[in-house]
Amino acid sequence: MDKTLVAYDKLYSSIPPIGFINRKKRIAAFLKISNMLQIMVDKDEVSEDDGLYLLSVLVRKCSRFQKAAMMTALNLTTIDRSLVSDIGFKYSNDFRCSLRMYPVDDKKDSSLES
Repeated sequence: MDKTLVAYDKLYSSIPPIGFINRKKRIAAFLKISNMLQIMVDKDEVSEDDGLYLLSVLVRKCSRFQKAAMMTALNLTTIDRSLVSDIGFKYSNDFRCSLRMYPVDDKKDSSLES
């Protein structure tokens, strides 16, 4: 079985409930899935490009995850950057841009500039 399909199945089956218009649960669901995916990328189970593709497929195929990704993108400026995986941050920022919102600076690397 293709590694990307295995990763998709693992991520899809791990999406937690998001509640009814519950901001915290939705963001927590996105963070959980994107952090799981980041571990897969770090272990070379999937490439970053494949990971970003998987997130976009999850958004299209699972309404719970779509709502979680949307809520995270809308609130990205208020979420502690240390809680967001690199792939989750990149996807959320791209999602913001697709909504014609300004991208968020990656403050995780800004400490290196000082």
